[in-house]
Amino acid sequence: MEGMHDKKQHHTQRGEAQKQKLVDAAYDIIAEQGFEGLRTREVALRAHLNISTLHYYFESKEDLVRSVAQRLLSEFKSTADQQGLKRSSVEKLHKAFSDQVQLIRTRPATYIVVMELFTKSLHDPKLAPVAKELLDTWEKHFRSFITEGLESGQMASDSEPLVTTRMLQCLMLGRALTFLIRGEDLSRDPMFHQISRWLSPDRNRSIT
Repeated sequence: MEGMHDKKQHHTQRGEAQKQKLVDAAYDIIAEQGFEGLRTREVALRAHLNISTLHYYFESKEDLVRSVAQRLLSEFKSTADQQGLKRSSVEKLHKAFSDQVQLIRTRPATYIVVMELFTKSLHDPKLAPVAKELLDTWEKHFRSFITEGLESGQMASDSEPLVTTRMLQCLMLGRALTFLIRGEDLSRDPMFHQISRWLSPDRNRSIT
């Protein structure tokens, strides 16, 4: 019985490794060529697996893209978990800006794939729920510490959590796109300090 359990575990581990190789290959192709270059045969070839193996794990290209989106969620979740370690809401916001700069500098492919997914979902109804889940998960994370900041008095009480969260999302997507297009280095401090003044409970007036 123990031997059968070991074989089953080995088979599961091998299967997960193969599946991850296919996801990583698809991720890389999207980053390099966009969705226009995403072909299942090329994905299998890059992962050093045959096409039948790919279809065993993914019934359609959309299934494969969902797994790519899950990889993105895992990357963002890992960063979010680090942000939450014994930090105030303002510190979490500061860390979010800092981490984004680091991610754009070291792994620009992450945001290239995000932008590709969002753009493609506008024309492909099958991908729209995948993009929405990614955006909603990111929103939920931001909204949690914005709400925490309002309740603790660290942020201006007249800030509406959902509106504030979505404005921050738009800002961070925009600054990522600016870097990817222009290739300019992004300093987090001017943007962060401006946002801090806007959210500060001690500000003299609202930004109009």
